[in-house]
Amino acid sequence: MKRIRALGGPTCGLSDYLDCDGAQANWEGFRSHRHQADKTAYSELIEALQCLQHGLCGYCEIKLTELNRQIEHVIPQSDPNQGPARALDPTNMLACCKGGTRKTNDAAQWLAPVKCNLSCGQAKEDSVYLDFVDPRMLPALPSLVRVRFDGEIAVDEIACTDAAIDTSKVKKTIEILGLNVERLRVAREKRWRALSDNWREFYDDREVMMEAARTELSLGHDGNLPIFFTTSRSYFFPLGEDILAEAPQAWI
Repeated sequence: MKRIRALGGPTCGLSDYLDCDGAQANWEGFRSHRHQADKTAYSELIEALQCLQHGLCGYCEIKLTELNRQIEHVIPQSDPNQGPARALDPTNMLACCKGGTRKTNDAAQWLAPVKCNLSCGQAKEDSVYLDFVDPRMLPALPSLVRVRFDGEIAVDEIACTDAAIDTSKVKKTIEILGLNVERLRVAREKRWRALSDNWREFYDDREVMMEAARTELSLGHDGNLPIFFTTSRSYFFPLGEDILAEAPQAWI
């Protein structure tokens, strides 16, 4: 889980829908609104969010695909105070995977038993949590979470203290999102092992490891970040933090 940028305003399709339906506008109507001949307003919006997040799920950091993505309302529509008013607010949305419900051969995205491996929006559901930490509100630096060699994601208490963020809220957010279900833990462990296989022999060479961190934490030619970004970030700690602090911080 890392800091991501928030969408600054509505996409063209969302604006078009709001203009068309006015006071009657609602989420269901937006889902079916066709902005262009070959594209719905919904697909335009989720593509904009996915691009802003550099191709990764805003919660678990797996790669988003056309078949495994959805728009997540950070403040759910079920919230009696803010939900209805924020349902079409683009600043309340991020792109998220389907939380382990999309059946595929990729164990990082789907693993039986499904009910024990739900994550992200599927784990969070429509419940309202006062102690939930919106990833867009996280500091870019330092990372408030660390991934261990076994793939377990845990709170960095020192970083939380430095950022004046309640450690218990970050821990609760990890639980709410199911970020340590076996499916994700094993996938992150696999990522850690791959990094170790590639760079272990150079571990004491600071110059080589700095360049390795820059490679593993950079945007690809497609503008996307590598999966499980925080795992790579943790593997290269603290050199990774030095790299990520460099301008222009395009990884955020």
